Amino acid sequence: MSSTLSNALTDALHDAVGDGLRTVALVDVPDQEYELAHMRADIDEMYTGEMREDILEEVVFEHIAEARKEDLFPPLGGLEYTVRIYGKGINLVGWTRETAVFVGLDRDPELVPPAVSVCRREL
Repeated sequence: MSSTLSNALTDALHDAVGDGLRTVALVDVPDQEYELAHMRADIDEMYTGEMREDILEEVVFEHIAEARKEDLFPPLGGLEYTVRIYGKGINLVGWTRETAVFVGLDRDPELVPPAVSVCRREL
């Protein structure tokens, strides 16, 4: 993982969404290596190391599963991002061929478009 990429992505996301940024993690999908680039202190207290590992492993598995979904909607092109809105937060997951990004946001749907724009630009 490139610390230059993770730093640039984290800085750009923070500029775009401010304190609504909870978490930024990058995953090298082929090597299944994870880098937790940013986690806000209050969020850090909510998750154990094992929980973090499980979440990042799921990002890799999701990358594999999403390839099937792309086959269902060929006119739309490749799937780039998914957004999951939970009761207390939003998770944005995006993929390139070899990199996945996990972005945790506060539960404000207005944060999603700028976060997606930054990820598309930086990845």
